[in-house]
Amino acid sequence: MTARPLLKFLYPRTHRDLSFATKDAYMLFYSTGRNLTGLSRSPSRASGWSTCTYSTKAGAPTEESKGTSIGKRSDDFQQRLKELQNANALKYPRIQPDRNAISCAEFKKRYAVLNPEESRESDNVTLRGRLYSSRIAGTKLAFLDVVQDGNRVQGLVNLRRLQNEDDVQAEQFKEFYHLARRGDIVEITGVPTRTKRGELSINATKLPAILTPALASLPNTLDDPETRIRNRHADILVNQKVADTLKLRSHIVQYLRNFLITDDFLEVQTPIIAEDAGGAIARPFNTVATEFSTKTLSLRIAPEIWLKRLILGGIERVFELGRNFRNEGADATHNPEFTTCEFYKSFADLEELIKMTEDLFSGLASHVNELISSKLTSLDPLDTNLFTAPFQRIEFIPDLEQRIGRKLPDLEAENAAEAIASLFSELSQPLPSSPTLPRMLDKLASIYLEPSCDAPTFIIHHPACMAPLAKSFRDPATNQLVSARVELFVQHKELANMYEEENSPFEQRRKFVQQVQWKDEENEAVIDESYLEALEWGLPPTGGWGCGIDRLCMLMSGATRISDVLAFGSLKNVVGLGKDSYKS
Repeated sequence: MTARPLLKFLYPRTHRDLSFATKDAYMLFYSTGRNLTGLSRSPSRASGWSTCTYSTKAGAPTEESKGTSIGKRSDDFQQRLKELQNANALKYPRIQPDRNAISCAEFKKRYAVLNPEESRESDNVTLRGRLYSSRIAGTKLAFLDVVQDGNRVQGLVNLRRLQNEDDVQAEQFKEFYHLARRGDIVEITGVPTRTKRGELSINATKLPAILTPALASLPNTLDDPETRIRNRHADILVNQKVADTLKLRSHIVQYLRNFLITDDFLEVQTPIIAEDAGGAIARPFNTVATEFSTKTLSLRIAPEIWLKRLILGGIERVFELGRNFRNEGADATHNPEFTTCEFYKSFADLEELIKMTEDLFSGLASHVNELISSKLTSLDPLDTNLFTAPFQRIEFIPDLEQRIGRKLPDLEAENAAEAIASLFSELSQPLPSSPTLPRMLDKLASIYLEPSCDAPTFIIHHPACMAPLAKSFRDPATNQLVSARVELFVQHKELANMYEEENSPFEQRRKFVQQVQWKDEENEAVIDESYLEALEWGLPPTGGWGCGIDRLCMLMSGATRISDVLAFGSLKNVVGLGKDSYKS
């Protein structure tokens, strides 16, 4: 087993050169082969819990909750296990039907009308959630902060009331507050009340129960990126921004879906595994199925061809929200497994697609800000003025020529690739690793056009060779053959790609043949005879649109890495999560 120098602390048994202190820190974090315990040792934490301050929108404990910490904090898994066994608390009971059980969110909504020192004695309700903080004041009063889905409710556990209403003995009360631990899943039944200082609380009428004891200690802070992503469950519990980002992603997907369904689009699911991966220029993941052991199958790189076949079948507005796979590199904005939304609309031209995009992004930005102001408060609000339509436009060839101070050669000429390569030399720019004509033009755009696309910007009318599935036409201003294609960039990143689909089987064949000439490591170009045959049935003039959901979520949430908007991070984070080095 080997480890990178900076990650040696993850493998103390195999690196004898590590100091004792470093190993001790490791063992504090990974207690007895478990993924997560405390992060550091301090006098206050060694003797017990410190009063919890946690970064959730539920807020920190209130002033009146201050008191002596309750529950003995154990950094050792075996010690915690022994505590629970001795108390006969390692049971994991089934919850019983309780029509008075409500969520913390519903509790706060229903009893928001209570005034200070007012109780609703007629209502006996049950709350369930995770214990984030627990303190005692004196010997007969305990405070619990129970959190469920980001909503915190304070629990008041008064021994005198429990003795009167539930015949709870002092020893039982003492055993509970010594055993309860930050991270436990608990159930508390009681009456809604608002304290003198205005804190909405539940005043226990029964001794709270531990439904699921936490064996690993839930830390108060979790900052190390490597540790956070490898323990995503704990990261979500400790860092509210992580949870809010994932919730925002769900809201964004729902907004997209509703936007399209309102416009009479039909949502569909198309194959992910097929014999050929078409619809884009990318290297696919290949596999073999037991049923077809002699064939090499591919995971799809885009659903485009499938969706256009449905348009051919007379379903005039279709969309799919789904996963695609490209066997390429991973960085801050790319992941080999990613989610897209693609839609196809019969009789939609480029201007209609642009208008739909502006309406979608403007409306989505407003919706996101409403969510951030009301629910997902750990996220920073968007500048909605940034998404005010109309968005600015850049013409690919004219603007590129202006910025490089040179005219582009005839891009249909046989020596076009050589001429563009010479242009790279004149501009003192390195050639891309695969210097085909489309890739060189794409590289020029990334250097001279995309850096000016901070505000939402449409780059329109790319050279025809860059969009083999789009219709093309002769641009009268440049006399170049260009595509009816548009890309949307925001903050220098591509977010959406749209074009009028090529519906001539003859032109499409010519473009497929042309692409085969530019075949390279990442472009396994093939002539899709099956699709060409399908086009013979007559594809109506169609507008197609695609958007990367992951990048869209990055933009709307303010995330700087694609792993931040994925539930378990990027492929780099996922691979190795189950390795023995993280078990024992």
